[in-house]
Amino acid sequence: MNCVGKIIVAVALIPFTVSAADGTFAELDNVLADRSVYMAGKEHRIDSLKALLVPSAPWHVMMDTYDRLYDEYLAYCFDSAMVYVDRAEALLADSSDTDMISRVRIHRALTLATSGHFSQAVDLLRTVDSQILSADIRKELYYAYEWTYGVWAEYSNDRTFAPEYNRLSVVYLDSLIAETDTGTPAYAYHCGDKAIREGDYTGARDLYLSALDSMSINTRMYAQAAYGLAMAYKELGDKAKYREWLVNASISDQVTPLKENLALQQLALDIKNEGGDLATANRYLKYSLEDALFYNNRLRLLEISEKFPEIVIAYQDMVSGQNRRLMLYVGVIGLLAVGLVVAIGFIVKQKHKVTNSRHELAELNAELTSLNRRLAQTNASREQYVSLFMDLCAAYIDKLKRFQSAVSLKVKARQFDDLPRIISNSARPSDAELRELFFNFDTAFLRLYPDFIERFNSLLQTDKSIYPRKGELLNTDLRIFALIRMGITDSNKIATLLFYSPQTIFNRRTQVRNRALNRNSFETQVMDICSVLPFSSE
Repeated sequence: MNCVGKIIVAVALIPFTVSAADGTFAELDNVLADRSVYMAGKEHRIDSLKALLVPSAPWHVMMDTYDRLYDEYLAYCFDSAMVYVDRAEALLADSSDTDMISRVRIHRALTLATSGHFSQAVDLLRTVDSQILSADIRKELYYAYEWTYGVWAEYSNDRTFAPEYNRLSVVYLDSLIAETDTGTPAYAYHCGDKAIREGDYTGARDLYLSALDSMSINTRMYAQAAYGLAMAYKELGDKAKYREWLVNASISDQVTPLKENLALQQLALDIKNEGGDLATANRYLKYSLEDALFYNNRLRLLEISEKFPEIVIAYQDMVSGQNRRLMLYVGVIGLLAVGLVVAIGFIVKQKHKVTNSRHELAELNAELTSLNRRLAQTNASREQYVSLFMDLCAAYIDKLKRFQSAVSLKVKARQFDDLPRIISNSARPSDAELRELFFNFDTAFLRLYPDFIERFNSLLQTDKSIYPRKGELLNTDLRIFALIRMGITDSNKIATLLFYSPQTIFNRRTQVRNRALNRNSFETQVMDICSVLPFSSE
């Protein structure tokens, strides 16, 4: 079966109207799947017409063929439609036939308007004098005016120009209706257009239904009437019928086929707005975009550019939501799909994740064990520091008791002259006591801050580091800043603890501060040295 035969069979199998009340789009999807078949049929018709354009063809045959090719391309391909308008105009270069010249101008204006060149179309139509035209050509002129101003108003979509364009469109629509034979489908269709513009949606519905009753679905007027009927139902609040006739208009656009269409765009938007299948809405809008690009229609491209992001973003949100739910239910899906290759792959992947999780858990357990060991060591260190503190307290309590006893004995023996000597000897600890005191302090401090000396010297200039002598844990300068690290910053208190004068402590602090990399913030940096707990792997 050739392409023409396939088209005839395909169109014949399409019901006169398609019920979409149940929310399904099976018939439309079938038609969309055969888009290439319908386009092949149209291309075959076009090729058959082009075959008539031979050099020996009579003038009237050439002119008639150009008109028919224009009709085929008008709502199909803007550039090709203009080619045959140009050829018809060239053929009429030496003609004085007013009707034929005017008709070619009207065709050019309609093509320009259909592609969004409205002002150019109107300027061209104004060069045509309706008073000298035959009735048929005058009707075409009024239709061109009505169509141009109507679509221009739709394109403007504002309060400044759109109302005037709509008014002019209705004026020419009245003239068109006056020129159209009553009782014809075209008459009912045009009257339906007028009724819907006047807000008579019930009347528009009845007129469109009357027009559609005797139209073929594979014609442009059927597609236009079906779309108008959908708009009437929308204004009447009948959502089911609105969608049904958008589907019918979309089917008609595809089987005619027309590339200058709007129904599929509106259907996609309606599906999205009514919470329908966004994947279907996204697919329908893509088809509309393909048609608009094929035709090179600026108006439709603009409309799609406004609708496309809205639907695409909603579709992407839906897909993202599905992906999130899929992640939650993937375990259940894996169980239900046991035995399938996809399920096996999924299970292997999950097993790999579990293995990784076990490794991570083992590492966490090891870290926890390490932290527990370090905590135990810290507790042990604290016990040692408490024990050391208690030993120091006991030693000084014992020394105090001995001092009290010595004083008491001297008082009882009334040896008052010896008291100053005893007090003087007790005012300052012996060298041995001082060495023991500093050794205990240094030991305790370096257990808390084992890297204090290195960290401290990193704050000093390279050639001015401070280190204890051999056999010492800390020297006096290091001990002063060890006390500062522990929060004792008053020089008087430091002097008391280290048995120096406050001035000596002040001078030493100043000398060390002068050796720092950053003198102003040196002591603050010392106080920020962190404690590093001792750690053993055993």
